[in-house]
Amino acid sequence: MKDIVVSTLTIVLLVFVLSLQLLSGGGESPAPIPAEQVRTLAAALDSQGLHKQAVAEFRRYLDIARIPPQQRANILYHIGTTYLDQLEDYENALAAFIELSHLYPTSPVTRDAEKRMIKCYEGMRRGFDAQKKLRQLTDLEPDAEPQGEGPVVAQIGDRKITLDQIERDLEQKGEYYQKNFATPEKKLEYLKTMIFTDLLADAARRKEYNRDAEIRRQVRNFEKEILAAKVYNEEVRQKIETKPDDLELYYKAHQSEFVESKTVTVAHIQVDSQERAAEVKKALDEGMAFDEAAAQYSMDARTKNNGGMLGAVQGGRNFIPGVGQSPDLAAKLLALEKDAISEPLQSPNGYHLFRALEIKPEKQLSLQEARPRVEALVNQMKEQALQKELLERMMQAEKVNIFDDVLKRELPSTTQPSSPAGDL
Repeated sequence: MKDIVVSTLTIVLLVFVLSLQLLSGGGESPAPIPAEQVRTLAAALDSQGLHKQAVAEFRRYLDIARIPPQQRANILYHIGTTYLDQLEDYENALAAFIELSHLYPTSPVTRDAEKRMIKCYEGMRRGFDAQKKLRQLTDLEPDAEPQGEGPVVAQIGDRKITLDQIERDLEQKGEYYQKNFATPEKKLEYLKTMIFTDLLADAARRKEYNRDAEIRRQVRNFEKEILAAKVYNEEVRQKIETKPDDLELYYKAHQSEFVESKTVTVAHIQVDSQERAAEVKKALDEGMAFDEAAAQYSMDARTKNNGGMLGAVQGGRNFIPGVGQSPDLAAKLLALEKDAISEPLQSPNGYHLFRALEIKPEKQLSLQEARPRVEALVNQMKEQALQKELLERMMQAEKVNIFDDVLKRELPSTTQPSSPAGDL
């Protein structure tokens, strides 16, 4: 409160002094007002929130004062920031910053003034100029990425997007994207997504989100992963050499792993009670066709008009299509003979009568039949060996030390202490 009273008195006294100076001259021209008094008045007006009047006085001060260039630059910067932050007058703020940039290009405040021009352009809805200014400040070339040779399909300001860039972008994202964005209509859809992403990224840079510590950390981590993957491919994956003899040796040593399990293709009739299942079983035993019984009695709307077809039950998987996981039920179905009909069997869905439509016995796969899987396993084994060798070599070369004792000391143990006998 005391500061407000003092500032108000200062303004009143300054106005009074200026009035006396005007009156004392009589018919003569008024005496020049000392520049320092004008500066003090401007500062007092500013402190009272009279920013528009303060800017006018700071301008008058610049017109009459003989001050060093750096001080003039600082006042221009203050005028610009007042227009921008206090008055939200983007045009006058921009004018002040441009004046500062042109008249005092080497001033320490000029760089920040040029950054604030971006906010002025944004406030004036001149996004293109804002992006252009950002590129000037960051030396960011929009076409730093190699431009494709194909036709230009879009343009963002002076930045061009070619058909080749779309194809390259899709290729980097993998086969799924290439297949799903193959048609002209889908490529147009993807192009709009690319443009939207670019515009959002441009807006983020203008807001200087790229200077945010957390975002920069994430970018560094992402860059680190890409670089690490590049070296890993060169030092590990590209050095994997698998010969036919390697596949044959592995196959012979692990032949029991390459067995095709027995499968039974089944159909079913589902009812709501054991009694109902017994009635249907009796009808089947008396000669009723399974397809006919399924259509007449089954509660499974998905299969009743298709002969009750469920699908294959495979040994070792314990999964029955349309029913779910059930080791006991799977074992009983795998034991059925071809065309045999089971006794009523219970599941969470109700009671079932199953029929074995087709049986494929267990089969030992030949090397040729198992080759894709054998090759994948051999490559995986060799990759792990090369990875271990590379890690050990790099850790030794870089003098890496892992302080596992610190980890054990600082992190709580996950093992629970055994209970004393007296607690039982």
